[in-house]
Amino acid sequence: MHDQDDGGFRIDLRRNVRFSARRWLADTNATDSAIQFDEVPLGVGVGTHYAEIYLGLPPQKASVIIDTGSHMTALPCSSCIECGDHTDPPYEVRKSTTANYLTCAEYTGRCAECDANQCRVEQRYAEGSMWSALMVSEVCWIGPLQDDLSNAAYLVQKYGVRFPIGCQTKETGLFITQKENGIMGMSQDPNTIVPFLVQAGVLQRKLFSICFADAGGTMVLGGVDPRLHLAPPMYTPLQTTSGWFTVEVLDILIGNTSLGLAPSYYNTGRGVIVDSGSTDTYFPASVQSTFAALYLKLAGRVYHEDESIKLTPAAQRLLPNIQIVLRGNATGSSVVLTIPPTQYLTASPDDGTVTNNIHFTEHSGGVLGASTMMNFDVIFDMEAQAVGFAPSHCGLGPSVGDTHPAISRGQWTDKTFWDSYGSIVSVALACSLFGVTIFLLRFVYRQCRQRQWTELALADDGTPRHAVSPIGVHDEEAGDVPLRTPASPQRKLSRSPELHRIQELDDDE
Repeated sequence: MHDQDDGGFRIDLRRNVRFSARRWLADTNATDSAIQFDEVPLGVGVGTHYAEIYLGLPPQKASVIIDTGSHMTALPCSSCIECGDHTDPPYEVRKSTTANYLTCAEYTGRCAECDANQCRVEQRYAEGSMWSALMVSEVCWIGPLQDDLSNAAYLVQKYGVRFPIGCQTKETGLFITQKENGIMGMSQDPNTIVPFLVQAGVLQRKLFSICFADAGGTMVLGGVDPRLHLAPPMYTPLQTTSGWFTVEVLDILIGNTSLGLAPSYYNTGRGVIVDSGSTDTYFPASVQSTFAALYLKLAGRVYHEDESIKLTPAAQRLLPNIQIVLRGNATGSSVVLTIPPTQYLTASPDDGTVTNNIHFTEHSGGVLGASTMMNFDVIFDMEAQAVGFAPSHCGLGPSVGDTHPAISRGQWTDKTFWDSYGSIVSVALACSLFGVTIFLLRFVYRQCRQRQWTELALADDGTPRHAVSPIGVHDEEAGDVPLRTPASPQRKLSRSPELHRIQELDDDE
């Protein structure tokens, strides 16, 4: 444990190197100031990072996955029969002198049902796991403590905060097999731990930072530890107030070559969220073909999303970097996250194969998961409504040279409709104008032809003039003579002057 003037709680993270891919199933989130800087290990879980928390008096320890993509904290209770074996014993409500069950009226979140007037909640995840729990109000402290727990009661009493947790009575899927006891949601929901710590006066600001590394990492509550940074952080603004940490992806590059797609391709639906509880990173399926074609061209190999491949470390380093471009805080700026191949390839601890951890499977929107957050100190500033990224060794020593990600600031100009489609519209307008011109010329030409009049022969030297009527020609000597018109099937329909030319009568008729 370390005290520091600039404040905040610092928690060292641990990580489990075994692979899994938990994602919350959603209808689908800086500066330094606090009173204390407390270093607590974040552990290594099943493809995740976890922290240790202490509940109630006397304190009971539990390990929880740090999940910025959900908002509830829950862990198995002793009453759960099929909750699996985890790092720590199940939480026992009856042993705590500070715990009490919450009624449906007392819990400010959403209850799935009222079980004997106790609030029951449920949560389901995209890979199929779920849990069900009764809500309990309990005093909570985020560790670590001394090994003999001699300072546990003191810290829980002094710095602990009363906080709603889910006492799980049922869990399925990965929650049964995972190493960690439970999960701690850290989205922007008011029922997460940071707002409660601020309200209790333990923290001064609603922000925290998470730094993931292969061997563990660090979480700081209420502040930022600049000693972890290899470069100053750069911030991207949050796009919604939905409760998620939603950022805007402007572009994806392979090497230094852009996919050439508009930002709208990446940010459909709920948008792209920063989610520490998701092992991998996900983008819309509509981007997959463009990405795969460019990757094949630049890397000389097919990008396999779900297939493990044998690839030596030297061969990995020859592959191109992947750059994710986010909107910058300043107008016309962008934040470029450069992910090296050694980071977007997940190594299997069993057979030495690697698997790509960036996927293109989403119907809409996307997730920047732990695979993208690795080796960055990611700052979640709920007051400034921004997320910051700083390359970092995460408190675990110097970086590993060329395997480390990088961050840079770029320029970005939002394209208007005319910028994107102006050339197409111009060609369409030119073609339309040309077509209209041709039509008008043809129309005028035909009208001019229809106005050719045939002069009638006028009688002279006293010859009787023929009178014309609809039924024929009236000759003063011969009387009415029917008009003789050329035989034509168009005669009754045509207005052509050639079909109605008046013929002169012979003098001898």
